[in-house]
Amino acid sequence: MKAFRYDRATTVEGAVRALGGGGAILKANGIDLLDRMKERVDEPDRVVTLVDVPGLDRVEKIATGVRLGSMVTLAALAASPDVTAASPALAEAAGWAASPALRNRATLGGNLGQHTRCGYYRLKSFPCFKRGDSICPVRIEGGVQENAGIFDNAPCACAHPSSLAPVLGAVGATVRILGAGGERVVPLAGIYGPVKQGRPTDLALAPDDVIVSVDVPALRPGVDREGVYEVRQKAAFDWALVTCAVRFSVEGGAVRSASVWLGSVAPSPWRSAAAEQAIVGKPLTPATAAAAADAAVVGAAPLPGTAYKLDLVRASVRRAFAAAGERK
Repeated sequence: MKAFRYDRATTVEGAVRALGGGGAILKANGIDLLDRMKERVDEPDRVVTLVDVPGLDRVEKIATGVRLGSMVTLAALAASPDVTAASPALAEAAGWAASPALRNRATLGGNLGQHTRCGYYRLKSFPCFKRGDSICPVRIEGGVQENAGIFDNAPCACAHPSSLAPVLGAVGATVRILGAGGERVVPLAGIYGPVKQGRPTDLALAPDDVIVSVDVPALRPGVDREGVYEVRQKAAFDWALVTCAVRFSVEGGAVRSASVWLGSVAPSPWRSAAAEQAIVGKPLTPATAAAAADAAVVGAAPLPGTAYKLDLVRASVRRAFAAAGERK
């Protein structure tokens, strides 16, 4: 690991100032960052930590739902009755992530900003488009990465690993960011951007931007339903192969609005507009869920070794809908 200066900010504004000037990287609780630094994937001159900033680990009820500080741990999210009341799918996804030990340290902000688990990115002995090389090894002949994405996979076929981002996208969460230009609030999709050569993170934020909090709109009793489903190889200490999160409203026996988001299938959390369009106006039945599942793979372009994810997407969509249907 390269030697670095460790800055302990005591305010968000102080963290923004410390991140300015280049050569610095932001640290939440370091679950992903420290691994990357040990492998010299990241070699910052300075690390700016948020652990001493008060209030960022708070879960707060607000008029529209719940406000989550970026330093709230996944364990706290999973255990919070306020989070469960506002978005049971979010609490469930937080409780599935990683392992009990990691959930007690990993944070909401860190989960949203974690880097791809692609082995070519994680090992510097390979070239990597995200690290500044001209190619993505997954996309060349002989390249193999069975965890790669199946949507929007050019010029880089990485898959975003966040377990919480698909749920937050599906429920319409907004993200509060503080940077040198002031504070702004954006929808979840607004914090991500297309893959750029040499930019390791999929966050489309400035180097001195800090995620402060996330607002999660609460379910409307008797109207909204939501569900989440993950497919993974192991039950613990693993990342999802495919995630699906849904939230939809049901009135008069028919789906009036729908939001369907997928994880681990594209460089950023992937909203399936085709799946949403396939179910709006239809009754909530297994046939409707099956139609959404088939529509969810429209436009997919799997590379060698990743075609299996098409079946996982279909299964995840059906099961996320089934989970939502069980919640009245």
